[in-house]
Amino acid sequence: MSALANKKTLIAVGPGGVGKTTTAAALAVHAARQGLKVLVLTVDPAKRLANSLGLTELGNQEVEIDPRLFEEAGIPLQPGPDGRTGRLFGMMLDVKSTFDALIERYAPNAEVKRKILTNPFYVQGSSALAGSQEYMAMEKLYEIRETRDYDLVVLDTPPTANALDFLRAADRLEDFLGSQTARVLVEGAKAAGRFGLGFLKVNTFIMRGLNKFVGAEMFLNTLEFVQSFHEMYAGFKQRAGRVKEILRSPDVSFLIVTSTDTAAIDEASFFHDQLKRGGMPFGAMLINRVRTEHLAEGDIDGLGDHVLAVSPPIGDRAALERVAHVIETAARDWHVLARVDKARVAELEQRMASRGDPGSVVSIPLFQRDIHDIGTLARYAEIVVAAIARIEGPTTP
Repeated sequence: MSALANKKTLIAVGPGGVGKTTTAAALAVHAARQGLKVLVLTVDPAKRLANSLGLTELGNQEVEIDPRLFEEAGIPLQPGPDGRTGRLFGMMLDVKSTFDALIERYAPNAEVKRKILTNPFYVQGSSALAGSQEYMAMEKLYEIRETRDYDLVVLDTPPTANALDFLRAADRLEDFLGSQTARVLVEGAKAAGRFGLGFLKVNTFIMRGLNKFVGAEMFLNTLEFVQSFHEMYAGFKQRAGRVKEILRSPDVSFLIVTSTDTAAIDEASFFHDQLKRGGMPFGAMLINRVRTEHLAEGDIDGLGDHVLAVSPPIGDRAALERVAHVIETAARDWHVLARVDKARVAELEQRMASRGDPGSVVSIPLFQRDIHDIGTLARYAEIVVAAIARIEGPTTP
């Protein structure tokens, strides 16, 4: 298994709230420091990625992260093996703009393009159609890989439930456009076309009947949209097939990010199952924020008394005793939590080994500082990359 070496695309997936966005941004920062031209792309609507890179916002076009931020953090970008200085770009998916560009590309003629782009159903629902965000994320990833010259693309996905939709988006679109339901709608539109959809709009009797069940205008808009959209089925199907090929490419690596929380581990394990079933290239299971034991259990006993013994005899003795007690209690609580984390990591390692992926669990210690800028992202990345290197050996960059 090689999670990072010789990869063109890293896809960070997993439950929410486990540091997935931070991990994606950190790996992108690290790769740029190695002299690579890197893009980090997020489909997470929370926009946390922009803040961690020192930006107020990201859009549907690449924005280069100012190299001066690296210099100010004391980690100036260095030349890579080919002599080029690393560069880092960020982008946040805009579903509507990506969808519009796809219509522009695949519409068979100007009239079909006009009908779709001006259709009220499309205008109001293109950003909210079921699966549209996930499919457009795949489309954007495909576009970037095929038309840009990035050495590495790091994709930050939504939490697990939506990330599974991300994997299935191409199949879902193909299934819908090729389904019996879609064919019935298209045939209905063609039948109506013998008189023209305009005939339905001016026929008061028909419109009144439709309004008893659905909004008549919405029905007609939907019918026209499906009819026009179906004319692009072949192009979408071909594109979706190519996207699925990319997601199974050996230069892609899925990194599952989780925490030691039991529910998060279960979600991450489920996602691993889905990757294996789909033939996707699994890279590593990153367990983030693992607490480690700092003191032996025997050293914690009497820690409060030791604090009192080494403290100067000044101030309120009773207050000092309370502080010493709090210190010992906190140390004991931390020790218990660290032991729990250690047990859960070991359990996950056994689970992954039983599934044919031994040595794939990467334990990342709890980072002691808030991660909110280039400098802390770089330091966090060093911890992550070093942890991955320990399970992979010397081939990891």
